[in-house]
Amino acid sequence: KDGYIIEHRGCKYSCFFGSSSWCNKECTLKKGSSGYCAWPACWCYGLPDSVKIFDSNNNKCSKK
Repeated sequence: KDGYIIEHRGCKYSCFFGSSSWCNKECTLKKGSSGYCAWPACWCYGLPDSVKIFDSNNNKCSKK
């Protein structure tokens, strides 16, 4: 599956222009095929179904 990867708080992995190599690394560490910085967050391709991705209908992002 494709989507924005999220961290433990449910927030997207933030990125800035020029950080596509960092996003690609984070995506492949999660067993995705590749990824890039779709500013302001990392977008991944080919993620396994077990990896949680951002869902705007069920956003649990918190600052806690």
